[in-house]
Amino acid sequence: MTGAPAPPLPQRGLRHRLLRNTAFLGGGTALAAFLSMLAVVVNSRALSITQFGQFVLLQSSALLIAGICTFSTQQPVIKLGVAALAEGDRTRFERIIFMGFAADCLSAVIAASSALAIVLLVPGLIGLDAELQKAAVIVSCSLLFQGYRTSEGIFRAFDRFDLLGIIQPLASSLQLGIAVILWLTNAPFIAYAWLAAMIIALPSAAQLMIAATLLVRRGFRPRPHGISKARTDRREFIAYCWTTSATGTFDTIRTNGDSTAVGVLISVEAAGIYNVAKQLAGILRKVTTIYASVVFPELAKMAATRNVAQAKRLLNKAVLTGLGVTVTAGAGAALLGPLALSLMFGPRFTEAKYALILLVVAAGLQLVSATYSMYAQAFIGPVALVKAYLVSTVAFCVVIALALPTIGMMGAGWAQLAFVIALTISCRFALQTGGAFKE
Repeated sequence: MTGAPAPPLPQRGLRHRLLRNTAFLGGGTALAAFLSMLAVVVNSRALSITQFGQFVLLQSSALLIAGICTFSTQQPVIKLGVAALAEGDRTRFERIIFMGFAADCLSAVIAASSALAIVLLVPGLIGLDAELQKAAVIVSCSLLFQGYRTSEGIFRAFDRFDLLGIIQPLASSLQLGIAVILWLTNAPFIAYAWLAAMIIALPSAAQLMIAATLLVRRGFRPRPHGISKARTDRREFIAYCWTTSATGTFDTIRTNGDSTAVGVLISVEAAGIYNVAKQLAGILRKVTTIYASVVFPELAKMAATRNVAQAKRLLNKAVLTGLGVTVTAGAGAALLGPLALSLMFGPRFTEAKYALILLVVAAGLQLVSATYSMYAQAFIGPVALVKAYLVSTVAFCVVIALALPTIGMMGAGWAQLAFVIALTISCRFALQTGGAFKE
């Protein structure tokens, strides 16, 4: 029984939707990135270089574990949930949301349990002293409150990108405020463990609570209606979960594994220095996240309707724009990077100037790789993307293992470049050989 039809989603033109949703996400993400950057500046000056490196390792190691364990449930929620809403099938929508929340809870428990097991059984695995075990336990427990990706799917299914744009800067504002208080009060390092835990857990927990409120106000109650008989939904939900989880795991190894590798293979201090360069380059990576969030739903529609001509035009424009951004950002990093590192974080962090250039170029090229990745997923399927990510992760691991011991933290920057270049080539090859654009 489907019940009363759900309120129809607003129908707008492609350009209007892209501009509006980009404005919401872009404004919120830009402000959040700026506030997070200020928090890093405060922490880098409040802590010694060793403590700052330990703080970075606590975060990056926890996020690495979380990323490996998290299911990207927002993808099936968007695809299946939007279809259910369009059909007015409230029962199906509630069932899909229930499956998403169930998968999210399972992944959070697995992530927190895995992190605690590592901290308690092998506390020195990520280069932290045994005396920091209590801090690591605090950060590990925060993984229980992160990774609830179904909430993102709910916001997008209801076309509420504005809420996503508000949550991020609010969480970053709180992060900055607490960082300033800890600095002014000369707080002990254990307080920074609580700050790291808040940084990990707060955005996800806030999204979860607001998404749940949004569901209740619209009269939805996530329940397992006939879940045992809904074989098609279960099968497609599981397929999306394992493929997006695989790609998410590979991407997590790249985005968080580099800082951990620098800390383990070089030093804790090097991890802190490298992280500030990564933080600066992360501003450009945020642009890619916004771009992918806004464009992928439109690509999925083009693939469903076989609008090949429009898809090709968008592909060419996106690739050229990405290359232009890469050249401009790379030149800016080469000219202004050392000055920015010195003024913002202190002269001791200028050691990361060459790594910064490599990371900025990699972040720019990520716009290109993200374009080909989305096209591969939309026009060929998620399995093709998993294969491309596997190849790219192998390239990343090989380069970082060989380069870090020989050229220091620059090796992590070259590994990031290897990943995005391998991903771009793999996805382009998949599109060419998979008949993606056949009329």
